Amino acid sequence: MKWNDSSYHELNNLIIGCMYKVHKKIGPGFLECIYHKALKIELLKCFEQVETEKEYKFFYDNVEIGKYILDLVIENKVLVEVKAVKELNNHHKSQIISQLRISNILIGLLVNFSKKDLKFKRYDNFYEIERLNLKL
Repeated sequence: MKWNDSSYHELNNLIIGCMYKVHKKIGPGFLECIYHKALKIELLKCFEQVETEKEYKFFYDNVEIGKYILDLVIENKVLVEVKAVKELNNHHKSQIISQLRISNILIGLLVNFSKKDLKFKRYDNFYEIERLNLKL
């Protein structure tokens, strides 16, 4: 599905640039919390609104049944899920897709800092894109 994401290009590029700066300065081999904190510092240099460990309530039939915590939310438009794992897998993909759905954020970046080269993948919230009729 295609959608007009042109208003997100600069935002995404700045976030990705911050991810590369953190990876270049720290390198692989540290715990996820180290990358999370360093990325927050770098993002705050570029953005006014960077929320860390933002909490969303999960409802079923209008009853709160749990909470979901997102690593980083930038300008209420993009979420970043930080990992420091051997390989990203389908569980990580499912996690970020669930995070997009519960938050109604349109774009998520799943990043893995544990490799020699930074690895990341963008995911779009097609549930919300379709609901808002943003598809082309």
